[in-house]
Amino acid sequence: MNMEKIAVVTDTGSNMSFEEGERLGIHVLPLQITFGHTAYQDLEEITTEQIYQRLKNKELPKTSMPVYSRIETLFKKLQADGYDTILGVPLTSGLSTTAATMQSVAQEIGISFVLLDCFSTCQIQKYVAIQAKKLVNAHKSSKEILECLQPKIQNANSIILVKDLEHLKRGGRLTPMAAKLASLLKIFPILQINQQTNGKIDVFSKVRTESKAYQFALEQAIQQMKDIQHTKAFLIHTEYQEGVDLMKKTLLEAGMPEENIQFEVISSVIAVHTGMKCTCLQFIEEV
Repeated sequence: MNMEKIAVVTDTGSNMSFEEGERLGIHVLPLQITFGHTAYQDLEEITTEQIYQRLKNKELPKTSMPVYSRIETLFKKLQADGYDTILGVPLTSGLSTTAATMQSVAQEIGISFVLLDCFSTCQIQKYVAIQAKKLVNAHKSSKEILECLQPKIQNANSIILVKDLEHLKRGGRLTPMAAKLASLLKIFPILQINQQTNGKIDVFSKVRTESKAYQFALEQAIQQMKDIQHTKAFLIHTEYQEGVDLMKKTLLEAGMPEENIQFEVISSVIAVHTGMKCTCLQFIEEV
């Protein structure tokens, strides 16, 4: 039997509420969202709905990693509670310094830290954190958990269709090539984030119209799925139900079981960078 006592820690990039985390036994750290000179603790001091409303009002906030002292306090408490290993499933290192800071804090206080980089965010991050916790409950070691989940992460992808690139461009979350597209108004870019892009948002393709973009994105996603009947699909959006309804219809026609498809809003810290009317198809092989 595994002798490690492992705590699973994620952040609000995963869209996991503090209540859900508590119910599942997963520790959730709030990322920060700053409007002007005021920083809010995500999901603690500001809701996703409030973020969306401010984005619709053309406000352009910034995001940052959890407060250092929050990470330190949590890790010290876990250490005091007898945990000897922290398994971190933060927002991918390609978008945030949270993982590096977690590693630094763990080293400073002398507790083992194992990073499980999901090379993504939102529902993939949440799914990986939940599966990691299930494996912990099944008395798997941190090494066994990585061996189980890393191949799933390697084949996962998030394909993003963004109407307004200004948020991504301003936040520095796009590679130079992608940012350049912002000035080409007739081009509808299709973006992706996965292990191959090192957790950075990059251009997957670019087409002339939105309808063609959806068609192309879905065709490519379905081709990438090794076994569509055993793949989880998360259709997430910032108030663009029409887009994700189209995605669902196409996935069902391609043979994906309806129970494998979930709808969700895009987490507030990610919505800050995508803006409104964004849709994203995230998929990962079932564990």
